[in-house]
Amino acid sequence: MKTEKTMSGLEPYIDGELNLEDKLQMEAQLKRDPELAETARTLETLNDLLSEHGRQTSAPQSLRTAVFEKFDIDGNTFSAANGPRPGLLGRRSFLIGAGGTLAAGVAGLGVLSTLRTPATRPESAVETFFHDFETYLAKDKSIDIAETSMVRLAQWYGSRLPFRLPPVGSTGQTASLVGGRLCWLLERRLASLSYEGQDGSMVLYIMNADGIAVPEGRSEPELGENVSWHRSDGHTSLVWRSDALLYVMVSQFEVRRLMAEARALVG
Repeated sequence: MKTEKTMSGLEPYIDGELNLEDKLQMEAQLKRDPELAETARTLETLNDLLSEHGRQTSAPQSLRTAVFEKFDIDGNTFSAANGPRPGLLGRRSFLIGAGGTLAAGVAGLGVLSTLRTPATRPESAVETFFHDFETYLAKDKSIDIAETSMVRLAQWYGSRLPFRLPPVGSTGQTASLVGGRLCWLLERRLASLSYEGQDGSMVLYIMNADGIAVPEGRSEPELGENVSWHRSDGHTSLVWRSDALLYVMVSQFEVRRLMAEARALVG
């Protein structure tokens, strides 16, 4: 049953802003409340749509007027050129209205369907993980759970992932596991494993590969299929597929070093 308190905690949960204790409480509430869980899924979808298209797409004036009238909003609060002021449309709870009324109405008009994009472009998929890694460093390497045992970390992920976490080592060639995060990237939940070495950080992302287009690579028996590497602003990423899963490793290390770390962890 949705309450004002649970709804107020839902957006920070979707944005990954809750501490571990509050996050676990919210996840327990989602399991008990199917209606709240459905609202969370709607928020996640809207979050992705807004982040991808919010600055590129302007709703038709007729739709904007209808929304303003339905929810008794002053149209002067908005600017067609600059978009909504922070704190109004920036809050996705406004978009779902009471029980998803607005989201359903917009979908009925075909707006959401026109915003949806096909399978991710290869370049976009790689850029997504570079950006998340930079955010991870900028946020002082914040993690959801501090853990040095992969066995215990796999137990923590448990039902939080739509797949079973595959066997991965706790220690690479020189970097060791320090914890993990539960991420929402490329329209899916995925595992983000954090490793630290004496000379840098490393993150291994693991997710279902369905619907993700990545650059063409080559086969590496110790890792998997379609192995490719990429560079951006002094960071390196290694991308590969194995058993219907996609692996992306991003680090400050150079390519040869990152390959050695990957082989030590999953080879």
